[in-house]
Amino acid sequence: MGRKQLDTHYLGLSMTITLAAILSLITGLIGAVFGHVLSEKKSRNDELAKMRLDAYTDFLKATSLLVSARRSGRAQDEIAELAALNDAKARICVCADAAVVEALESFWLQGGTLEKEQEIIAYTNLCRAMRESLGRDRLTYQIRLSDILFRLEPSTYSFRNDDA
Repeated sequence: MGRKQLDTHYLGLSMTITLAAILSLITGLIGAVFGHVLSEKKSRNDELAKMRLDAYTDFLKATSLLVSARRSGRAQDEIAELAALNDAKARICVCADAAVVEALESFWLQGGTLEKEQEIIAYTNLCRAMRESLGRDRLTYQIRLSDILFRLEPSTYSFRNDDA
């Protein structure tokens, strides 16, 4: 090999090493940016899931308190309970899946008091939609969720006094 051929060989080898280093650097940067974007998206999704769970919890609690107060004739705390309920509804409308918002609308337009059968059915459907939006399995309709939610005592409950 002549000097000129040797210089050309080393120049080609040097270019190949430089090109490999540049490609490695670019690949590393793309990987870091992609990883950062995915991490940010996961963080936002986790935060949204927590907001959703908090809104659902607050809504269920506020509904229960308001219905209990109305059934017992207690009206002194109704304004605060309505405010809590409306706050939770607003948060659900902002951060919940469309199916949950639609189920909430159905429940609310039925009356939202849990006094009539169609309201109880709408509330049960809302609970099912909330469950699914949190990533839980869809409950079959053989599971009588409305009985679980609205029966005051289990079917084996006895009013008999055990001291007799």
